[in-house]
Amino acid sequence: MMDLSNRYRVAIAAFILVPVLLYWGLASSPNENDTPSPALSDKMDYFVDKATLKEWNSSGKPQRKLTTVRLEHDPQQQHSTLTNPESFSYRDNNSAVKISAMIGTVLDDNSRTDLAGDVIVNDNPNSDSATVLNTTRLSVFPKQDYAETDKPVTIISPQSRLEGVGMDIHFNSRILNLHSRVKGAHENEK
Repeated sequence: MMDLSNRYRVAIAAFILVPVLLYWGLASSPNENDTPSPALSDKMDYFVDKATLKEWNSSGKPQRKLTTVRLEHDPQQQHSTLTNPESFSYRDNNSAVKISAMIGTVLDDNSRTDLAGDVIVNDNPNSDSATVLNTTRLSVFPKQDYAETDKPVTIISPQSRLEGVGMDIHFNSRILNLHSRVKGAHENEK
């Protein structure tokens, strides 16, 4: 049975994937491998299979939901690893952000969340105005409401497509910068 501090770590690990996504939604780090490693740490102190973590706001509405096939905590490395994490953030205006990846790593101090392997961020996934961002790695720094990657990024919305290598986004200001090899196409409404 987990003690209270370990339960707190599990909850924080789950919610770290989502808080920054309230504005647009991203998460992952350039320090992760493109494919998840099947090997487990010898020092793992707990794990949770088929975890679902939910958070509600003060008025009782769903705010965040995270599901993962497996969560493993490594006290020596001071992080938790998530297998096939998928998170949803629900906004007050009834829109949502969905983010998924093959693997995620959440530092115990919650300073960074890294996602790797087919990272997909879907802003408003169930609407005609959905925007999808795809990359192989993404690092999210939730305390700064900031995310970055040095990998290729593709952003697709109903009327445009952008591609570039390297990206950073400031969620508070909703400013996204593509760093290099930027190309795009936009189709005006008819």
